[in-house]
Amino acid sequence: MKSYDIVGYIFCADIYCPDCIIDALPTGDGQAFDGWSLGEGVRMTTEENLTEVAAAFGIDRNDEGSFDSGDFPKVVFAEWVESSDERCGHCHESLIGS
Repeated sequence: MKSYDIVGYIFCADIYCPDCIIDALPTGDGQAFDGWSLGEGVRMTTEENLTEVAAAFGIDRNDEGSFDSGDFPKVVFAEWVESSDERCGHCHESLIGS
């Protein structure tokens, strides 16, 4: 694993792994990203999906200082994770493995 690998995302005061962050987005009826969940058969990487949602809502993912992690996920790089004890808030798997 390289230090600049994305191992997770901070969103709404919790940390999520790349496999869980899309499910954590509020995409239900009347929620912040209403209707932006992945449809059946749609295949996108987590990064592609987040970039598409961000663009649709005017969020500049390249300038994480321009939005709050309570509003949209911010990346967590491998170099920021101190140990394998750092776990996803949804699936509870380690962000960096053992």
